[in-house]
Amino acid sequence: MLEALVSDIRANARFHADLQGLLGERMGQALARDSGRAEPEGSALDRLVQSAGLFSLSVDPDARHDAFAIATAAFELYGGTLGGLADSLTLVLSRLGHFPALDFRAEFRDRPSRLPTPVLLEATGRRIQNTIAMAGGELSLTDFQRVIWNDLKSDRSVIASAPTSAGKSFTFQMHLVDQLSRGRVRNGAFIVPTRALISQVSAQLAERLSGLPDLDARVLTIPVAPADKARPSIFVMTQERVQVLLGDPAFHLDIAVIDEAHLVGDGDRGVILQSVIEDLLARNPATQLLFTLPQVHNPDALARIFRIADPQVRKTGDSPVGQNIILLDVQDSVPDRVRAQLWDKGLASESLSFDLATSLVDPDQKLVYLAWFFGRGSQSIVYGDTQSRCEKLAWLLKDLVEHEEESPVAEQRRELSRFIQDHVHPDFLLAQTVLAGVGFHYGHIPSLVRRAIEVAFDERILDFIVCTNTLLQGVNLPARNIFMRCPEKGEEPLEAVDFWNLAGRAGRLGKEFEGNVFLIDYADWEKQPLGAGPEGRVQSALQEQVIHHSDALLDYIGNASIESGKDTLLENIFSRLFKDFRLGKLEDTLDHIDAPADVRSSIQAGIEEAARTIQVPDTTLGENPTISPHRQQRLYAKLIRDVPKKGVDYYMPPHPAGEWKKVQSKLINVYRRLQVELDGQPRGDAYKRWATLSLQWMRGQGLPDLIQYAIDQDQRRVADGQAAGRRLRSRSRASIIRDILKDVERELRFKFVKQMGCYNSVLREVLLEIGEHRAAAHIPAIPLFLEVGASSETMLSLIDLGLSRISARLLQQRAANYGMDRETALAWLRRQDFRAIDLPLIVQREIAPLLA
Repeated sequence: MLEALVSDIRANARFHADLQGLLGERMGQALARDSGRAEPEGSALDRLVQSAGLFSLSVDPDARHDAFAIATAAFELYGGTLGGLADSLTLVLSRLGHFPALDFRAEFRDRPSRLPTPVLLEATGRRIQNTIAMAGGELSLTDFQRVIWNDLKSDRSVIASAPTSAGKSFTFQMHLVDQLSRGRVRNGAFIVPTRALISQVSAQLAERLSGLPDLDARVLTIPVAPADKARPSIFVMTQERVQVLLGDPAFHLDIAVIDEAHLVGDGDRGVILQSVIEDLLARNPATQLLFTLPQVHNPDALARIFRIADPQVRKTGDSPVGQNIILLDVQDSVPDRVRAQLWDKGLASESLSFDLATSLVDPDQKLVYLAWFFGRGSQSIVYGDTQSRCEKLAWLLKDLVEHEEESPVAEQRRELSRFIQDHVHPDFLLAQTVLAGVGFHYGHIPSLVRRAIEVAFDERILDFIVCTNTLLQGVNLPARNIFMRCPEKGEEPLEAVDFWNLAGRAGRLGKEFEGNVFLIDYADWEKQPLGAGPEGRVQSALQEQVIHHSDALLDYIGNASIESGKDTLLENIFSRLFKDFRLGKLEDTLDHIDAPADVRSSIQAGIEEAARTIQVPDTTLGENPTISPHRQQRLYAKLIRDVPKKGVDYYMPPHPAGEWKKVQSKLINVYRRLQVELDGQPRGDAYKRWATLSLQWMRGQGLPDLIQYAIDQDQRRVADGQAAGRRLRSRSRASIIRDILKDVERELRFKFVKQMGCYNSVLREVLLEIGEHRAAAHIPAIPLFLEVGASSETMLSLIDLGLSRISARLLQQRAANYGMDRETALAWLRRQDFRAIDLPLIVQREIAPLLA
């Protein structure tokens, strides 16, 4: 009966007119930054509030969405004059189970309720049902979180698909910590899609663990198997780092959280993710897998992809934070006026017009000015497609706001600027934009600097952040407003699922009820994501490529001359299938992905043909699943032929801590072999630059020095060219800095980590085959040194404790002992008087949890 009544009300034209009127009023208030309105005339508000009370009891997700929108809009508009609206909102949100949205406002925490006793008992009862007791205290959850929490206690794997702000990751983190605190698990992992997320998630988990002083657990972020394997551990890593850990046959997990699991369909990295999860299950079939997904049509597809027998699949469209989609349009005929319309389920409200102080014609000028015009006074994200565009938009925003009155947080901004200058470079544009309260954020920025930007934004030291698609991959930067104009990912228009994932960052759970998503010139967007809806589809990149693009795969398998890295998706799939062939699992894999008979037979024939020329042992192939077996064979053939001739020392990689010239010379020789045998590039001397840059990085050299070295080289290039009569131009400092940051992240910490890992494992196999067992045990861990940017044991231990490279480097400079292991380093830290040590506040804040 209730559902029929709800359906009748929502089908009534008068209801829709009332609702559009209320939401239009709320939009006008928000855009004009007005305070609460006077008491409304007529009975429309009464009708809507009564409807919201009924809708909040419905199972219809659209009705529940309307209930939330009505209750929050009414309260924000008239809560100051109509005291009963606070009680109405309390009732509606309680019925919806949105308790985290209630708990942050003093109006609800501190005021005595005036709800009638039966209704108050109902609301209180719902809260009790959604409150859980766990180590560290009680916690009120949303309905969706409570359902997931109950599922987790069954030890079954859980697949959770929900909007961005629904609290999926938070719930899984709490479960992971709770299970460790109760001694039910020893090893857990939180697998994140990007390195940018490692510091954020590891800091969150470390903070949760710090509230449990009796639990001697640790958070590990670098791929080194811990010496004390009996101690409870949470590994926070990308799939590539977990893949390295799987090189230890004893490594296994009790619980694994896979964040943004839909990225199993994301090209080469999706293939790696699928292989890692399958390997974890092969090690321990009882591993509890917990998947977070945005809203997708088919979350249960993960059960088939990973062969999970009986998972609990949960899906919801409910969110405790609402998003207002606002269309902004500046017409060419009147470029100094903007029209705003609220979009809801395919309908747009009547437009409001705002006169501007300037004419807007240039697209970037338009995006920046409207972000400032509607976003000032609150916290806003501006979406910039590329790193260079992020910097440009941030600079334009700075130009708009820097002449405003000095901010009360000006000193904090200056401190942040000094930190960026000292630890990236004085000419890095970010150091200047933060002075105006404008930051930018992309994946190549050093982790501690990114984290400092995130914290400054969260603490309202920064008002604007210009961001690339790092936001799409789980980085938690919720804001009041998000501004987009014709957004792209890479060089393609943003897909609907990515758009809605990004839009879900608008509105901060625990800080406000709603957020605003401003779409500028939406009619000009190449793709129209509003019409497609928020739900994407989950698919396996491995299956997609094998079934639908098998010809390209077969060509790759049959061509031994293709260099490593030319097509990473095909390379990873070939490596995966070849490994399965060696292990006798190829038929099973092709069966599982439903490969057609003709494709199956062609792939089997191609793999069998390739196997005739590849003698690399299974163990070595398994340690290098992202390097083509063909290229591994080339390297193996060279080393097995030449190491006995020229001697072990000639081919042994040098430890970075040795004498500079000697180490540089030997590393250059190693990198030349990588370029020839893996890259397939016998000509050119790029290997010299990469070897030198790698050595500087592994020896702990600071980014300012690396960047200044590149700037000085560019100036020498111009001077030499001019001396030779050529007219050369210097590169901009901004582009040089971006390139060095990219070189560190993409080349040193990704490409050369993979290639040096391959070199070391092939060399180790060769040394064992020729009887050089002692030498095989002393091959330096160059891949690890490249990954973390350090080679001293002390600096590695500090990073292993969860500190960034910047903090570890500053601390090592103050330590006499460069050979401290993890426990010795922690004890050293706790002995220090940091009041007497001149460390940046940002570094002190990172160290603080270790001293608790």
